[in-house]
Amino acid sequence: MDKIHPVNRALDLSSLDLNLLVVFDAIMKDRNISVAARRVGLSQPAMSSALARLRKTFDDPLFVRTSNGMQPTPHAQLLAAPIQRACELVLSALQIDTAFDPATANNTFRFYMTDIGEAVYLPKLIDALANRAPGVKLKVLRIPEQGEQAAMAAGDVDLAVGFFPDLQAGFYQQRLYSDQFVCLLRADHPQARGRMSIQQFASMRHAVIVTAGTGHEATIARAVAKHRLRVSLTLPHFMALPLIVSQTDCVVIVPRRLALAFAGHANIRMVESPIRIPSFDIKQHWHERYHHDPANQWIRALVAELFLQ
Repeated sequence: MDKIHPVNRALDLSSLDLNLLVVFDAIMKDRNISVAARRVGLSQPAMSSALARLRKTFDDPLFVRTSNGMQPTPHAQLLAAPIQRACELVLSALQIDTAFDPATANNTFRFYMTDIGEAVYLPKLIDALANRAPGVKLKVLRIPEQGEQAAMAAGDVDLAVGFFPDLQAGFYQQRLYSDQFVCLLRADHPQARGRMSIQQFASMRHAVIVTAGTGHEATIARAVAKHRLRVSLTLPHFMALPLIVSQTDCVVIVPRRLALAFAGHANIRMVESPIRIPSFDIKQHWHERYHHDPANQWIRALVAELFLQ
């Protein structure tokens, strides 16, 4: 007796027309080609053609015409329950309400921003969320030296707010305002009053902030190299500056918005920079995959409302 080998019905999902599963499910439920065709909105010839494709795909007749209608084969009966669940899952996914209701939302929005951003943006943003979206949370992530584009493309970060000139291809952006660089130094520093010359400024002790992933580092590095500034201290963040500037002879170049926030500290004075440093735009950036996402649209609109000038 010849040995019978089982039929190999392994399928390549990429080659399968998923509309055929809807056709299968309709015939299984109605056991009638004409009735099933009306259920899925096809003509009877189109339905018959779809059944022929199903038979070829599964290498099985699937449904056989009898006096009691189209009866499923044993293989079709095995397929019936999984295909019905698959159709129901797809339909359920398509019916999900994607609208964003800030009053009931409990989303966590993840931001890239420097500690400048934390000082300048977060107080207003947190206050606005408390009033409009009390269940929404914020998470500020450390900006990596490399890979911020990939993290945003992967969906790990919703928005980058600040000076991010490297976020170009694949990203949307909205300009919020333009900022300039100024200097902070001790209020009783010998150079705190009167106009400094470039030579005097270059000879002073400078503190420089190195912030990965933003345009601040490169801009200041060019100024340091061009004017041969005397760098005595390099820091990875801005928040220690009030204590350092108020208690030492160091001068530091910072964005004006941050300088205004720090200038309220005792013994700190903000002065114009004697060297010319280009102004820069503060923007919010988001990846194209979230451009139409209702939650992302809402948080972007809120950021624009609070900071757009």
